[in-house]
Amino acid sequence: MIIDLSFVLLIICVLLLGLLLAFQILFMIYGTEIKLLFAKLHFTKKRQKTEIKFLLDFFNNLASTLVKLANDKVGALIIIENNDSLAPYINIGNKIDTNFFPEFVTNIFYNHKSALHDGAMIIRNWRIVSLSSYLPMTKKIVNVEYGARHRAAFGICEKYDCFAFVVSETNGNITVVHLDEFKLLNQSPEKLVIEIVKLFASSGMFKDRKSLRKTDFISQFEELNKQNQIKQK
Repeated sequence: MIIDLSFVLLIICVLLLGLLLAFQILFMIYGTEIKLLFAKLHFTKKRQKTEIKFLLDFFNNLASTLVKLANDKVGALIIIENNDSLAPYINIGNKIDTNFFPEFVTNIFYNHKSALHDGAMIIRNWRIVSLSSYLPMTKKIVNVEYGARHRAAFGICEKYDCFAFVVSETNGNITVVHLDEFKLLNQSPEKLVIEIVKLFASSGMFKDRKSLRKTDFISQFEELNKQNQIKQK
């Protein structure tokens, strides 16, 4: 059976014209909705990039601050709220509302003449909301090498879902407590920031943000972090 090629081409052209006409009709009927959909997709992608960049800055600032404090053996206790509200301890501290700036944070903990360097700094939604908040001490037996800051970190994490970062003024170690987990962290800024991101991601901190799924966010974060490091060189 010999197929007429011109006939096949004619059929294809008719089908393509039909599809084109159908798209035109759909656009005439649902044009506004289609435009809104594309605008929403563009906005979501732009918002995702903005959010990742904001978190990138926060985690890098946190890591660099912890490392600086550790290198100088300046004691510090930084609490980051997760799923439980720390309102009772925010309210008894010195309430503020500011972004996490390394210079501001180090000035607080380096200034031993100020009462603000004692107690904990509490962070909610990536912003510092309280200084010099005194936390409940754990009643469990703790190794004698750990002081009041570590005991407070264990104490608050026994009662609340939060992250407690501790810098030891004795040996300069950086540790984190979350629920019943205690971990010694890396003191290289580049490695520490990745450790912190993975720690938050594995805890489900980004679970309510569809644009920041755990694996996607970590990979995007690492890529963006590499790009920033290249630009700084």
